[in-house]
Formats: sequence, structure tokens, C-alpha cells
Amino acid sequence: MAWISTVAPTDAQAREAPLDDLYRRHRRPDGLVDHILTVSSLNPGTLERHLSLYEHLMRGPSGLTPAERELIAVAVSVTNDCHY
Repeated sequence: MAWISTVAPTDAQAREAPLDDLYRRHRRPDGLVDHILTVSSLNPGTLERHLSLYEHLMRGPSGLTPAERELIAVAVSVTNDCHY
């Protein structure tokens, strides 16, 4: 959970349209929005760039397979005591 102010997904409709759209496009299958996304909610432009970087790192050209990339993400999350 973030220790900074965030905009909850339920409040995003009252904010700028880009934030609500970003939340809708990146919800998990269970309908929730990951905390890593809500920490950028006060600046939707930053959130959009964060998602672009994530997509590039996880799905862009690389010598690593998608499974290897996910394994690295899980290992880093465990090291950082982050629930991934």
C-alpha cells in the first residue's frame, strides 16, 4: 500500500478522463487496480509513461524470454518484500 496520496479507482471518474481510462484499461482480471499504478494517480501523464516503460521492458525486444522477465520481476519483488 502506498504511503502517499492516491486517487482510488472508485474516485477516478470524478478526476481527469485519462486517469479513469488508464485504470479501466489496466485493471486486473478480478477488477482491482494494482497499487503500483495508483501511486502515479495524481499525475496521469506519469502513469501513462510508467505503463509504456513497463510494456517495453516486459514485452519489447530482448534476449530474455517473457518467462525469464517475469522470474526476474518476482525475484526482485521478493527481495524488496513486495507482494507481486
